Amino acid sequence: MTIKALEMLFLEVDNLEESIDFYSTGLGFKVDQHKPEHDPPMTTLSAGRLRLTIAQRPNLMSKRGKGIYFFLTVEDVDEFYEFLVAGGIEVFDPPQDGGWGGRFFAVVDPNGYRLFFVTWYTDGPYLDDPGPPDELGLKD
Repeated sequence: MTIKALEMLFLEVDNLEESIDFYSTGLGFKVDQHKPEHDPPMTTLSAGRLRLTIAQRPNLMSKRGKGIYFFLTVEDVDEFYEFLVAGGIEVFDPPQDGGWGGRFFAVVDPNGYRLFFVTWYTDGPYLDDPGPPDELGLKD
């Protein structure tokens, strides 16, 4: 049995509304469910086949996954970089070629989670069936 894709992430966040805005307005995720009355308040978003659930972090919880890096495949990393920069998202460096099989750049969300956007080389790791291009969350 092998892992084929990263399909869902669950993140505890410091500010739910700020995080919803970052992922939906900034990165183009679609809001699927918003449950502010839930304990803790949470929202589920999606981009293609990837589901992201973000939950307001209870004040008494101190551990989080800030040391985890998320690699998200995009069809054209240079085009997606320009899209984010034009939308006002802060990006550390322009896309660069990695020695590990892809071209990438990174952003940090409002909670300190590092998100790497990557276009894999044909000889690098990639999904056998990544789905149609319109499922990557890149459409206007």
